[in-house]
Amino acid sequence: MKLSVAICTRNPRTDYLDRVLHALSRQTLPRDDWELLLIDSASEPRLTDVGAGRFGLACTIIRLDLSGIQRARLAAIAAASAPVLLFLDDDNVPAPDYLAQGMSLAAHWPMLGCWGPAVIAPECEEPPGPQIAAQLGRMACCDFASDRWSNTLDVVPPTAGLFIRLECARAYAAFAARDARRQLLGSSAERFFRGEDTDLVFHIVHNGRGAGQFRSLRLVHLMPAQRLSDDYVVQLAKVAAGSAVVVNHLWGVSPRRESRLDHLVYRLKSFRFRGLDRRIAEAHRAGEAEARILIASVKP
Repeated sequence: MKLSVAICTRNPRTDYLDRVLHALSRQTLPRDDWELLLIDSASEPRLTDVGAGRFGLACTIIRLDLSGIQRARLAAIAAASAPVLLFLDDDNVPAPDYLAQGMSLAAHWPMLGCWGPAVIAPECEEPPGPQIAAQLGRMACCDFASDRWSNTLDVVPPTAGLFIRLECARAYAAFAARDARRQLLGSSAERFFRGEDTDLVFHIVHNGRGAGQFRSLRLVHLMPAQRLSDDYVVQLAKVAAGSAVVVNHLWGVSPRRESRLDHLVYRLKSFRFRGLDRRIAEAHRAGEAEARILIASVKP
């Protein structure tokens, strides 16, 4: 066994999950070289059969009774049996050679602890307007012109389609288990938050390994209509800003209190913004303010 593939999901759209499973059934990496894990993060009703057999796939379903993407990923790390783990979301459709290319990179880049796609193409359920299309990068979509890698924090691939060496993943899991504040990260049924993927990559880099994104790794990100609205983009901007403050704090960068000068500069800049851009700017500021309150309320 060379690779463990983990899909972390909660109440998945059946048509989207079928697309992911179908793409996995077409992988060029021999089936005997990889296993498929599906982490059911408190779906209602619980997932007992996702139809993997229809695509000729053997799938182990691991049920969690508490929701949360951070919990689900840690469960995948604990269950994986191969030296490399691949995280896929339930709306990530990998190219046919995705698994094979990822394992080739594992062999040729031993200095990297994790690596992911440089091309994540959106497939939108409805055509997005130009303002929404300009925000798709917030939803992990990207198309970098060349490969990129670093042993600093200049390259932080998202966990959508992320390969990670199991030794690095388990080192992070042990690290996170010792710090209850890590449970602040990631979304759950109760709240929408981010930061768990950044925290994972930061840990890998701080422990001497690198991170990369490669054009040979390509996947499609399925975008439902509800993610293509102004309200969702504004909410996402708020969450991203707050998550960044929390992750930076966890890594020793304390959040700075907003001064009167900061407030004045923001007010002056805000006059340039209109419509959605103004709502995003206001959400960004609100997210940072809420994160500072959250940090103050949680003990190390």
